[in-house]
Amino acid sequence: MNYSNSQTFAFGAKAAHRKSGKKTWFKIILATLFAVGSWQVGSSVYLLAKAQLAQYLIADAWQQTLKDGQRHKPWSWADTHPVAKLSFPSVAEISYVLEGASGRNMAFGPARTIKSGMPGDSISTIISAHNDSHFDFLGQVKLGDAIEVETLKGTFIYQVNNIQVVDSSKQQITINQNDELILTTCYPFNALQTGGKLRYQVTSIRQ
Repeated sequence: MNYSNSQTFAFGAKAAHRKSGKKTWFKIILATLFAVGSWQVGSSVYLLAKAQLAQYLIADAWQQTLKDGQRHKPWSWADTHPVAKLSFPSVAEISYVLEGASGRNMAFGPARTIKSGMPGDSISTIISAHNDSHFDFLGQVKLGDAIEVETLKGTFIYQVNNIQVVDSSKQQITINQNDELILTTCYPFNALQTGGKLRYQVTSIRQ
């Protein structure tokens, strides 16, 4: 190995070590946030910090999945894994989607309803997230906007064709036999109280 190659190898090794160290620290911080969660559950700062930090670790797990095609947990005690990456070019936003739209999973990112489809399938894909964190920008998405969805099958482009507010106590999301993407979050945005019946629903059709 010549001197130039040795320098390149050393630089790459140091960069990999720094990245690994950074990820370890993020996991330690996330574990700490879990530990203090019992008395900080009502703190918006705590919830936002946990949500943003989790997306970094989920993004890293998604990159590993793209490399080897295997499921990767974003942290060791997770009971879910990333299944897609959402990109919203019109509002410059990116989110990583977890499997299973439970309250626990949605604390860390958008999550796919398991009974729904996956992008690229001939069935509706339903993805939900909170309106004060990972889908706080959804109200800025307009009719005609493009949404890019990266999965293990490839990247799919959807175009927004319907935006509506629905009463979840009277109207449930219908899973249709066509390749559509349905994004949903609580409504109104910036509400003083959470857990209401209204849902903001953005539907897109694959192009």
